[in-house]
Amino acid sequence: MAFLTPALFSLFSGLAHAQAYVDPVEDMVDGGSATVFVSPFQPGNAEAAGIAGMMSSFLEAELSRRPNVSVIPVDTVPPVHDMVAATYLDSCPPGQQVGCAFVVGEVAAADYALTGTVQSDVQGTRVEVTIIDVLSSREAMSFVAVLGAGEDARFAEGVASVLTAVIRGDAGRVEDIRDLTVAEAPDYSAAAAQLAQLSAELGDIETQTSRAGAVIVPPQITAEEISDRMDREGVKPWERLGLGPDEYLRWRNSGEDLETWRSRHDGRKQRLMIRAGFGFFQGSVDGVFRGVAAMENRQLTVIEGYSWQTMAGGSGFLSEFGVGYGLTPELEVGAVFGLASGQYQTRVESIVFDPENGRVQDSGETPVLKYTNSNHYFGLYSQYAFRPAAKFRPLVGAGILRWVGDTVDGKEQVPESLGTFDAPSVWMMQFKGGAEVEVSRLIDLFVHVPVTVNLGGSVSDTFNKGEALNPETGQPYIDTGSDKPPSPSPVGGGLIVGLQLKFLGRKFN
Repeated sequence: MAFLTPALFSLFSGLAHAQAYVDPVEDMVDGGSATVFVSPFQPGNAEAAGIAGMMSSFLEAELSRRPNVSVIPVDTVPPVHDMVAATYLDSCPPGQQVGCAFVVGEVAAADYALTGTVQSDVQGTRVEVTIIDVLSSREAMSFVAVLGAGEDARFAEGVASVLTAVIRGDAGRVEDIRDLTVAEAPDYSAAAAQLAQLSAELGDIETQTSRAGAVIVPPQITAEEISDRMDREGVKPWERLGLGPDEYLRWRNSGEDLETWRSRHDGRKQRLMIRAGFGFFQGSVDGVFRGVAAMENRQLTVIEGYSWQTMAGGSGFLSEFGVGYGLTPELEVGAVFGLASGQYQTRVESIVFDPENGRVQDSGETPVLKYTNSNHYFGLYSQYAFRPAAKFRPLVGAGILRWVGDTVDGKEQVPESLGTFDAPSVWMMQFKGGAEVEVSRLIDLFVHVPVTVNLGGSVSDTFNKGEALNPETGQPYIDTGSDKPPSPSPVGGGLIVGLQLKFLGRKFN
């Protein structure tokens, strides 16, 4: 912050008089009009409320008389973040009037915006004015003047002259210059001259040189400001939008339009979730069949048969499909269906009894045959995603599954004497952790880490026919006591990655 020195003041005064009869906007490129939005000035204290309320009207009236300057009234500006522009400006946090004016100026498609603050004390009225170059998102010029009684009209005329000189300095720019590395710096010498002339008429003008060219950041509000507004009378800004105070705070600081923010904040609520994933699983994905037949060697008729089938622990690939519906922004319930691959092993043996010598002839070691095993499962689940409005959302879930394996009949032809079996099955409790990342409003990527616990079911089945006794030993030919089906692992786990699509959801006006 610096005051104009006498030498610099004299130079600017000379420039001003040299250009006294030249309209600063008259030489604009293509002779087009510059559009300007004048934002309400913020009062710094209660005594300044009256003059602050009239300042924008003074400036609008003066600018409207300038050729090639088109003023955009606030009531013609489209909604800002789904709020009436005047309401948005009224709810602007103290000290952030520049950011608020910039946001409204962008929505209004203005080339420039004017705003400032007013403070009154015994020494006079202190007015700070900021000229915003909306296209470049920067402050073009900022200055402070102390006004005495009756100087309001002259001040408005002087500000209008400075603004038109700023426009003249930027007149050579024909494109958006957000990338200042490829654009020529604007020439504000004419604006400085007009500022010097205003200083000569009103007294010293304090220029905010340190802020010239500063990038403007859209305003943020704090919880303290929300609390302060709650104590005021009248309709609150959040009430106009159907939001709570905390929701209003998060939305205003999000930088999103209200419809997008509401949609994100609503998360899963009233949305249909369809997902598909692929991964691997370690658990009850394998199957085993064991069969033994005892035969009499004269006619080779089976006199005793024993067999069993069971699920077994192993690992394989898994694919899963789910459909869910959101009850709250975080919670959904749904149904799931999946397929899991594994391995199925079979071994069939035979024992031949010779009734003449009473001896048993063993068929010898029988090879183990291996096949691909297929499992399917289905069930119901609930899932809770934390931070529904964030792009990255941790999640947990739980569900109940019915897991069904394959039977030996689907692998090979088993002798009738060894029986038939239904498909093995088990009830599982599934717990899930993971996360999802939002790619768009319709698509998420997810990672699930499921853990299952077997609750019980028909995981194993046994068949025993005949139970003939060996006349030499008095014992059954087949030792069924030591040949029992093993139990599958009681727990399982895996990893699933995939894509989920989101449909429906609440509509907002």
